[in-house]
Amino acid sequence: MLAIPGRRAGAAALRDSVDLIRAAMFALTAFACIVAGRAQAAAAGERPPDVSTIDRGARIDDVSVEAYGVTDEAVAKRYLSLHAGSVLEQRAVDRDYTNLVTLAGLRTRLEIRRHPKTASVSLHWIVLGKWFQLTDHPFYGDQPLSIPIEGFGGVFTSRPLDGSGSTLSTYSQVALRAQLARIVYTKPLWVDSMSGREGDLILNTLVARGDFRETEPVTRDVYSWVSGNEILYLVQGTNGTQIEVGFRNTRSTSKYPTFITAPSLYDTFYRPARSSTFEAGISHRCTAPPTQWYPPYCYLQYRIEGFDSIGGLGATNESRTLFADAAQYDRVGASTLVLHGALNRTGGVLATSGLLCAYTFGYAKATCGTDTNLVQAEFRIADARPGPLKFVLFTETAASRVRGGTQVFAPSSFVWRADSGVGVAYRGFRFNVAYGNQGGRITYEVVGQLF
Repeated sequence: MLAIPGRRAGAAALRDSVDLIRAAMFALTAFACIVAGRAQAAAAGERPPDVSTIDRGARIDDVSVEAYGVTDEAVAKRYLSLHAGSVLEQRAVDRDYTNLVTLAGLRTRLEIRRHPKTASVSLHWIVLGKWFQLTDHPFYGDQPLSIPIEGFGGVFTSRPLDGSGSTLSTYSQVALRAQLARIVYTKPLWVDSMSGREGDLILNTLVARGDFRETEPVTRDVYSWVSGNEILYLVQGTNGTQIEVGFRNTRSTSKYPTFITAPSLYDTFYRPARSSTFEAGISHRCTAPPTQWYPPYCYLQYRIEGFDSIGGLGATNESRTLFADAAQYDRVGASTLVLHGALNRTGGVLATSGLLCAYTFGYAKATCGTDTNLVQAEFRIADARPGPLKFVLFTETAASRVRGGTQVFAPSSFVWRADSGVGVAYRGFRFNVAYGNQGGRITYEVVGQLF
């Protein structure tokens, strides 16, 4: 066979480009980890201001707001339950501070000004709305129906477009093989400052790239592209619970075929898939920073989502999907035992661009199919004690299947694979060394992105 130098040089250049991109992605991820670690440390140190004993029970003469950045006084006041004529109590200050930080997303400071002649007080809130923020996309803290891609990203937010605080924002999320970009219009429909709850209307345009790591019959990354629009109604609370319902219309394609033959799949390599989907989801996150995910600050986190892709509006296939994920935290002395489980189930005909995957530390390729299971257990050693360095022992197993599959690499019954290992967490980073039946593997992640 004749060698063709031009092709070899081109292939080498392509490999060099890929290596360069991966190195750049690693560097950016490391930078995001550092930022996330600092943000988590700052979040752990921030707390509502203390009301002095002499001021408790005083009547409030005035409540004012000094606003900076991409917010204004009228918007911030929607989240306050204390007004002129109210009685000053620590619990009420805690509630309003949490509303501003958690619901409105504002950096917040409070000045309590005492009036000795009248024994009354005035409250002066100082708030800052950031136009840009780096985000680490916590799995349970993101919107329930957002696409759960690990990695990092950023959010650019406009100034309020009206008195209710409507904003236009751009949203990015980047991992080594998957990316997501969104343009989002958010309109707060109502705010209940007493209960710490808010209801938002969200209009969203998205573009995403996903990856299915194929190993049989050939080894390669099968990239998929998804674009679409959706309308959502989101209710979120300061207790960490979110409920969301909506409708999504998407189009998806794939770079290569999966070579999986099953009546439950629609291969988006041969023809783009279009879907019209009703969706509903609920999630609950621990409101403490990830460094305090242990009792009494954190007992349970979960997210449950359902999607019903109906016919009509140009849809090419019909399917139903259920996601369920939960993590439980139990105290063992100064350490924490974490039990985590997840399952994905589908019905109907699923587009191959939407194959479901369960990820484990010990395998480069996720286990993917129409249905997946994941069970993990971690023992986080002395994580309740002060100090930046923590050690973790873990074991896990995952399985997938393809409904109606008959091929060896896509069976219709669940095939399980397990691994165990050790993790080291330090200031927002976590590095894992895991061993499975394919040998050892080293991975890294941002603390708090998973469970």
